[in-house]
Amino acid sequence: MKTHYFILAILFFSCSENDEPQSIEETFWVYSYPINSMPGSMPVFSDFAISHEEEFNFDRSTWELIPQEIEGFIFKPTYLQRLLVSKKEDWNTGKVERKLVRVLAEEKDHYDLLEGTWKVIKYEGSDLPNENFPKGQSVFILPGIFRIAGSSDGCNNITLEIQKVGPNKVLSFGSKMMTQKACLPDWHDTLPYPGLNNNFKREGNVLTFYSEEKVEIAVWEKLK
Repeated sequence: MKTHYFILAILFFSCSENDEPQSIEETFWVYSYPINSMPGSMPVFSDFAISHEEEFNFDRSTWELIPQEIEGFIFKPTYLQRLLVSKKEDWNTGKVERKLVRVLAEEKDHYDLLEGTWKVIKYEGSDLPNENFPKGQSVFILPGIFRIAGSSDGCNNITLEIQKVGPNKVLSFGSKMMTQKACLPDWHDTLPYPGLNNNFKREGNVLTFYSEEKVEIAVWEKLK
């Protein structure tokens, strides 16, 4: 009888050991801004937005949101960080534990240089407003959790997704959307984002856009 109980005990502990969740390793990018997963909640809960692709994908529909709970990881705002982590999931509760193995790469995200509301004060050497910009021109660029620029071509409102931003140039753009207004034929169409496709230099509240030949294209002044 004692032998019978001994065998049962061995089988029980063997099964218990096999049921222990096993750690696996995964690699992903952490977005440079925390994302509020429950807007309006008290307190506000913020998540990491992560991308599992080889290069960070700025398409929000590809992101996975995870709690800001990675043991040993220090989040650096305005930096994209590629991590190797060990991941363990409790099969009973569904709780996932992540632990940093190492940081594989870091890239500075310079989007913060563009955030805010801007007044275009000069374009191609001429002050605004002028004949081509009779009402002047303004551009607003939303915070990094949205990454959207908004402006007008003189008739239609236009929004533009800004993706990767370097220290002196927007390196990639996403989708562009515009209203479909029927404008008068003689309306002066203006550029919605004068200079934004060019190189830029930020000095205080002034953005200066210039060509590869260092010729000034446009000057924006930050309003707020």
